[in-house]
Amino acid sequence: MTKDLLVIIPTYNEGATIGSIVRDLFETIPQCDVLVLDGYSTYDTHERAVEAGARVTDVAKSLGIGGAVETGILYAYREGYEYLARIDGDGQHRPVDLLPLIEALRRDEADFIIGSRFLGESDYKPNLLRNTSIALIAWLIRMLYGIRVTDCTSGCQLYNRRLIAFFAQDNHFEHSEVRAIWTAGKAGFRVTERFINMAAREAGTSSFTSLAGLRYMFTNLVDICLSIPVSVRRKGKSRC
Repeated sequence: MTKDLLVIIPTYNEGATIGSIVRDLFETIPQCDVLVLDGYSTYDTHERAVEAGARVTDVAKSLGIGGAVETGILYAYREGYEYLARIDGDGQHRPVDLLPLIEALRRDEADFIIGSRFLGESDYKPNLLRNTSIALIAWLIRMLYGIRVTDCTSGCQLYNRRLIAFFAQDNHFEHSEVRAIWTAGKAGFRVTERFINMAAREAGTSSFTSLAGLRYMFTNLVDICLSIPVSVRRKGKSRC
């Protein structure tokens, strides 16, 4: 049976925010289902999500956010959802701001919509390291794949049924926000962005430290370079 919209939320120790996020989703988007993908939190994330009405699946912490999102994609595919939305569990993506993106997806304006904090005046201002990383990765994606994005590391992404099926059936696909963009674009899917306000983190501390930021940038740069066909790299056309 075809279902409408699944919202997935990767979490780890987000007990302070996850309950209110889930309740707000149900109030704002009554037709949605919510799946929380928890990395075996040491606090009460699982219990608060269940109390708020979400379905919760525990995912090994070692798989990271990527493994959690892959689990959500597979679930959406097997359960027959038409649309999938992924948001963060720290309260930075508000359900009300998600509505215009969902409507754009329903109007078939794209197969893949990214919620970008850079297309308007956002409450959240990334630091210089993060801004530099995002700009460099976005430039490479544009140069190598012709995909124009401003917020390639956004934790707010939406897929339609065609893209859900494509990711779910690709045995070689490993999720990251950046990889999802160039993989979808390379396969001919329509990728676009819409503004979404990103609020300041409600609780907890971001894991995006200076060291983590450098590692993240390096990993994605290598990943993008390795994605280019070998024949192209040999001809010296790659900029990596």
